[in-house]
Amino acid sequence: MGKKNTASRSPHRHPRVYVSRVQVPPHISRNADSIRERLRNGAKTVVVDTAGQLIELDDKTFASAGDEWTLRFTAGSQARIHLDSPLPATAHIVATDATTVEVTGQVHVWAYTHATVTAFDRCRVVAHNHAFIRACDHSTVWADDNVVVHAYDEATVQARDHTILALSDEARAVVDTAVEVRGPARKNITIWGTT
Repeated sequence: MGKKNTASRSPHRHPRVYVSRVQVPPHISRNADSIRERLRNGAKTVVVDTAGQLIELDDKTFASAGDEWTLRFTAGSQARIHLDSPLPATAHIVATDATTVEVTGQVHVWAYTHATVTAFDRCRVVAHNHAFIRACDHSTVWADDNVVVHAYDEATVQARDHTILALSDEARAVVDTAVEVRGPARKNITIWGTT
């Protein structure tokens, strides 16, 4: 008994399809106009690389943006942001990758991975993973995971997880026992859980 040949003997051949796995790189914004345009067109994530140039953003930049988006500064970008009114809670400004951002007015910014943020007025900063923060005026900082914070004027800081604080003027902090506190105002601390 011979073997049964199950191979198709159809005279029609199926065309070969080649699939490319090349990913399209994300669109990078390099200036305020590009950021404004992308947010106006509904982008949910805008990646910013200022290519070594300082850009300035304000309330007008975000006026036509929706309520839910993320603006992410990368690659050593430099930015100055001033907002007279806070953004919606679902809109996020993020500084990463050794960027330098100065915020004034009522800006809320998240800082990660060696980013440097200087916060004035009533700004808020959430900092993680080796970020460096300068907090002035009445700004507020939440810091953990090896962050360094220099707080001046009447800034307030909540710190844990091996953060290093330098307090000056009337700056105050709530800290856990793993936080190192330095500076002339180091008496202005409360240990977490004792309030």
